[in-house]
Amino acid sequence: MPNQFVQACRFLRRNEKIAGYITAIERNAQLLRKIRSALPPPLDDHCLHASLEAGVLTLLTDSPVWSSRLRFFAPELVRHLAGSGDTIAACRVRVRPLALVRSTAPKAIRKNRLSARTVQHLIEAAAGIQDAKIAAALRRLAKAGAGNH
Repeated sequence: MPNQFVQACRFLRRNEKIAGYITAIERNAQLLRKIRSALPPPLDDHCLHASLEAGVLTLLTDSPVWSSRLRFFAPELVRHLAGSGDTIAACRVRVRPLALVRSTAPKAIRKNRLSARTVQHLIEAAAGIQDAKIAAALRRLAKAGAGNH
């Protein structure tokens, strides 16, 4: 931890309210480290926050897909944390609100485009396929991926 940060924390801890917040943040960070150590990669990177209040463990993920996978591991996490002395009656998994996702996302979102050569290959493949539905799907894919070609 950088020395300036340590000094700032010491200064802020002089205020009773702020000291409580800093302690809670440190406790949650330590809990998150414990949880991440028990999760397999890449799930550990998608568990963004953890808190434990009144026996309820709350975990925060960055997408619904990862929240489902994290719910699957919840019983194992509860057992893992119980071994370290934490009492957990329930586990909630939440997805980070979309507003936060948008505010932290890059301003310019680049859409994936196919190269001109790939578009041409798709059109040629569509022309050589007897099944009309598959050919139409390939033409739609070529048109959607073409962008400004």
